[in-house]
Amino acid sequence: MVAIAVAGGVLIPSSPASATYTVLCSGYSSCASNGYSNSGYSINQGKSYWQMYTGTNCTNYVAYRLETTNGMSNTRPKSGVGNANVWGKVMSSITNSTPVVGSVAWWGPSPGHHVAYVEKVVSSTEILVSESNWAGAFDWRRITKSGSGWPNGFIHFADLSMKNTAAPVVTGTPKVGSKLTASTGSWSPSPDSYTYSWLLDGDAISGATSKTYKPTASQVGHKISAAVTALRTSYPTTKAVSKTVTVAPGALTTSEPPTISGTPQVGQTLTASPGTWSPSDATYAYQWKLGGDSVSGATDPTWTPGPDAVGKTVTVGVTATKAGYTDVNDTSSATEAVATGPLTTSVKPAITGAAQVGSTLTATPGTWSKTGLTYDYQWKADGNTIDGATASTYKPGASDIDHKVTVTVTAAKTGYGPNKSTSSATDTVIPGTFTMSAAPSITGTAKVGSKLTLESGTWSHSPTLTYSWLADGTTIDGATGTTFVPTASEVGKRITARVSAARSGFTTKAAKAPETDAVIKGAIATSSSPRISGSTRYGSWLTRTGGDPTTSGTKVKRQWYRDGKAVSGATTDRYKITGADLAHKITVRLSYSASGRVSRSVTSKAVGPAQRGTSVAAKVSSKSGTVTFKVSITADGDVKTGGHVVISIGKTSVKSKVTDGHATARLTSQKAGSHTYTLHYEGTPTVASSHGSVKATTK
Repeated sequence: MVAIAVAGGVLIPSSPASATYTVLCSGYSSCASNGYSNSGYSINQGKSYWQMYTGTNCTNYVAYRLETTNGMSNTRPKSGVGNANVWGKVMSSITNSTPVVGSVAWWGPSPGHHVAYVEKVVSSTEILVSESNWAGAFDWRRITKSGSGWPNGFIHFADLSMKNTAAPVVTGTPKVGSKLTASTGSWSPSPDSYTYSWLLDGDAISGATSKTYKPTASQVGHKISAAVTALRTSYPTTKAVSKTVTVAPGALTTSEPPTISGTPQVGQTLTASPGTWSPSDATYAYQWKLGGDSVSGATDPTWTPGPDAVGKTVTVGVTATKAGYTDVNDTSSATEAVATGPLTTSVKPAITGAAQVGSTLTATPGTWSKTGLTYDYQWKADGNTIDGATASTYKPGASDIDHKVTVTVTAAKTGYGPNKSTSSATDTVIPGTFTMSAAPSITGTAKVGSKLTLESGTWSHSPTLTYSWLADGTTIDGATGTTFVPTASEVGKRITARVSAARSGFTTKAAKAPETDAVIKGAIATSSSPRISGSTRYGSWLTRTGGDPTTSGTKVKRQWYRDGKAVSGATTDRYKITGADLAHKITVRLSYSASGRVSRSVTSKAVGPAQRGTSVAAKVSSKSGTVTFKVSITADGDVKTGGHVVISIGKTSVKSKVTDGHATARLTSQKAGSHTYTLHYEGTPTVASSHGSVKATTK
């Protein structure tokens, strides 16, 4: 409406201004029934506000609203604020073209001398106002800027606002997956309602408009805050933002721990169930543990205990992982101690070989459910354990005859078994038999006195061997060794030997060596050849040594010889040199004879010739450098001898003839002094040579 100023500042209303608008309601009752409030003016219109006319009057209504709604005092802000047409001019410092809830819409001299209260700002070109018209009714209008009735300005005496007296607070643990709750904070006046917007590092999170919010994995390490917008009728919306909180990784939780299914036994697969986790879409890593210690490489949901697990309990640790969450580990309850794995056989042990004493029986262990096994063996006879028979082979002995043999194999492997399996029985064990890879044979010459040696042959099963020798098929008494020396009684007969093999549990077996040639007479052996010791000088004795027979029963004949002719009667081991032997050589012959032996004779080497022994001596005389020697030769038997004698000193010598045992010799030109001269008698065929010396002094 339009107000006209009069004396004393009383407002005189004029007719309302025209405008492009839509009346939303008219009259207190009609507006109230349609939800449009008059904020209590209907019962307070009889009171003057800011010294304005009471009743239906635009200036009194606006002053009422600024006082009751906007909180201003009942005093005009300026004295010039009277008629509506001047409000904008008088309050030009707070007047602009921006509509705000709680501001005053002002129409000046043109087009309409009117003020109204801005209830809502739809946009910068559309507003809703409430107003009391002079001499008219109360109403609400929608005004658009497209027409000429848009206000000349908007006076901002005390625009409506809500004050945030305590900022919103974010409660809850700021981590991924945990619920955060925004408080509204404290406001004055109290809002009618609130809206929420969650911020990440200051920017709105799309769709996050509820009172609560759960951070996501991508927000770890970022700052979260909550913006709370307060809403109150006739008040502009006001926003307050909480302090930020830094998003930490979330915490995975488990309501049921991991479990292990399967049998805790070597070779049997165990399976891990991760348990029940929240959130449920985590991924899981596994670590199997043995006796509390992690098993290297055992990180799958399944694990098969190995041999080293025997006797230890098994657990599995499960680590739950999810982006934005801290990894969490939980461990299952322990299993029972791991038992050894089973060993089974699909093919039982078997025995190969002949069931015979001395033959080798061989056990094959059979086919078992695992490889890499070790096997122990126990052989049995008719089910009874055979002491010491624990190898994979067995040779039946004499005690096994007429019994059946089995073998029990015990298979074992670290972490498995052990388990036993027994073979089928063999046939009844029979006595063993001997075989020869080489037959008996006889070496040596078949003659009397020559040793024959029996090669017993090569026999299987190491038997005890006995021997007997035969001559032309007849057993020779006492000949039971591996050697035999034929005697005279075997001359002309062929010799063989029988070897008999025997051993407990075996059938005795004999074999003969091939016969020799007929036995021939043997040679007579001697210890050495005969020799002659002693001097061959006339009258001396010679003695036969050596040449004694070593062949038992040998007879020996002796015969001495002079130059190869037997000396009559000289048939003993001693012989005396006589005059008949002089100048002759002497030998001795031994003649041997023995039963079954070839007779033979052996002659010694000759000694001599036999001679008489001599000695030489001289008498000397010296004169004028000439030494005269009177030489005498003495022979055994006082025989007067001849020959020559040689007298020498240094390189000087003289030779003189001996007659009847005497000789004279001279050496001239001898130096003065004492000298020793050598005498040498040369001897004759029957007289031996001799040597001597003599001293002479020359003046």
